[in-house]
This record gives sequence, C-alpha cells and structure tokens, in this order.
Amino acid sequence: MKKLFYLFAIPLLAMFATACDDDDRDLPDVSLSIDYSGATEKDGVLYVEQGQTLNIDALKVTPAEGTKQATLGQTIYYWDGVPYYSTVIVPFATKVNTTGMEIGEHQLGVRTTVYQVDKEVGFALASFKVMIVEPTGDESGEGGGTINPDVRVTDGK
Repeated sequence: MKKLFYLFAIPLLAMFATACDDDDRDLPDVSLSIDYSGATEKDGVLYVEQGQTLNIDALKVTPAEGTKQATLGQTIYYWDGVPYYSTVIVPFATKVNTTGMEIGEHQLGVRTTVYQVDKEVGFALASFKVMIVEPTGDESGEGGGTINPDVRVTDGK
C-alpha cells in the first residue's frame, strides 16, 4: 500500500512544483501612445523651451493585432526618476512646467495599470527623453503630436 501511495504522491508533488512557474503569465499585449503639445519631436526626443509647459494631453492604449480590448487604470508619471503626478482620470493628462529646470536632457517616465480582456492585470512601463533647450524668445509654445514610446509590460513583481 505504501508503494502505491508513493507512486501517486511523487507525480502530484511534481505538478505543484511546475504550477508556480511565473513564465506562464498571460500579460496584456499592448502599445502606448502619448498625445502632447508645447513641444516638438525629433528622433523620439521631445524638445521643450525652458519656461514653456510640456502638456501630456492623453495617454492611450492600443491592443496588439489579434488581441482583445484594453484599458488603462492608475497612471504615475515620473520626471527624472521621481514620481511627479498620479491620476486615474481619463485621458491621464498632466503638465510639466519647465520654468527653472536645468537646460539639458531629462527623462519622462510612465507607469500605468493595463487591463485587457482575457489577460492578467499588467503594468506598462515606458520612458522617453525630453530635452529642455534655451528659450528663443518666441512665447508661442507651439508644437505637438503623438509619440509612441517603447513599452514593457510586467506583472508588477
């Protein structure tokens, strides 16, 4: 009888050991786009004149082809690695006033919760360069468009 017990116990233990594999996570498959104004883009870098405001007008999610609908949740923006602004309100907009900021390269990061039909909850991480440049004297603050940062989706662990 003991041999029969061990015969069934060993495969059962093996099943529990393989069931905890984190590589089998079914995370959202999405891309992000950011609508902005008050800056110009060149080669994936946003250029803002010192003293002007960079407006993040909307953060949008697009499901990968062949996947189902997705939406965003809590979104946190980071400026040079420091949490800058948090929101749960669509369109996840924020403003970055560059008055008094150093001229040069900065990083704008985004961490947002992603919910996609038939997928586990994921967290999308993206960042891109923002160059603050010398003011030209033109106070128009024109410029804008959409930027598509590289996105990494994790399970938050």
